[in-house]
Amino acid sequence: MSRTYTLQDLQSLSLSALHTLRGTLHRELALAAPHSQPAREIFASLDAVNRIIRQRTTGPRMG
Repeated sequence: MSRTYTLQDLQSLSLSALHTLRGTLHRELALAAPHSQPAREIFASLDAVNRIIRQRTTGPRMG
């Protein structure tokens, strides 16, 4: 993986692009050595992607 994605990097991406990026990161994580620096960077990026997706996904509304 060439970079770690931050929340600021992801703000401009569409929800579809975020889901695509999440899939790519999961594939990269599967190829990374366990407990390696690249694996930690991928986990950090996945965390950021998942946070943005949760923010944009509307839940059930009351009322």
